[in-house]
Amino acid sequence: MTMAISLRSRRHQEERAALAEATARAVLAEWSKVRPDSVARDWARLLPQVTALVQAGQLHAAQGSHTFMRELLGEDVGPQVIAEQFASQTPEGRDAMKLIAGAIPKSISAQRRGFSARAAMARGAAFLDMVVRTVVADTGRQADQAAMVANRSVRAYIRVVELPACSRCIILAGREYGVSSGFLRHPRCDCTMEPVTRRHTPTPLDAEDLFESMTPEQRRKTFGEAGTKAIEDGARISSIVNARKAMDRVEMFGKTVQVTHVGTGSRKKPRRPPRLMPEEIYRLAESREHAIRLLYKNGYLR
Repeated sequence: MTMAISLRSRRHQEERAALAEATARAVLAEWSKVRPDSVARDWARLLPQVTALVQAGQLHAAQGSHTFMRELLGEDVGPQVIAEQFASQTPEGRDAMKLIAGAIPKSISAQRRGFSARAAMARGAAFLDMVVRTVVADTGRQADQAAMVANRSVRAYIRVVELPACSRCIILAGREYGVSSGFLRHPRCDCTMEPVTRRHTPTPLDAEDLFESMTPEQRRKTFGEAGTKAIEDGARISSIVNARKAMDRVEMFGKTVQVTHVGTGSRKKPRRPPRLMPEEIYRLAESREHAIRLLYKNGYLR
């Protein structure tokens, strides 16, 4: 049957956004303890516990995928994702601690360029806020998509966009994508996806619907004065906003295979072969069944 985007999908999006925000706030609370004249030393001391905060956020984001799928589709949700695997590295396969450590050069470089201590620390804080929110949200989306690929009843997903949202996301609202298609997103994007099955075929708000529901102030803030007037005069929203120039695509169809050694061994245990990132699994798989086998093989499903 056809239905609007479910309340559960809305709640899933809100929960994911709230988790990303809470994780970022916790990290920034630790950053506030760093002294401007001892950035490298202070942040290096805090990095282990800060990394643990980020990974906890990632873990919760990935764990939410199974609950979401079960509540939306019932008991027939297919294999369960292994949340710990999605939290063992960033969605791009990078070491989380090294990524978070990037706040150090951001702040120090700003100080060397003549910024005040307060402004330099704000540069580091802005970097951390962007990185943490993005990592948590991307981890959740990555787990959601793996769960959908593993469930053979899911044939596609629909992009769920809720206001307030940027213009780049609005013109993608409600579009249906193949279940293993890359998810267009930008830093701090909080869009999510809803699965489409034979019985569950949501018809969400599209760009025009969202535009009609926006206040005049929201329209001007999102599309600008000229863009808003053009749309109100009948111009197509997609002709005003060129999303593809500014959006980042998950490296699903790239030519270089992404792998990670993170989470494949320890000092006491020998390393296993590097794991394929989920995006590369979808790119390399010859069929959906092949993709599911690779998700199992690389430790993303149980």
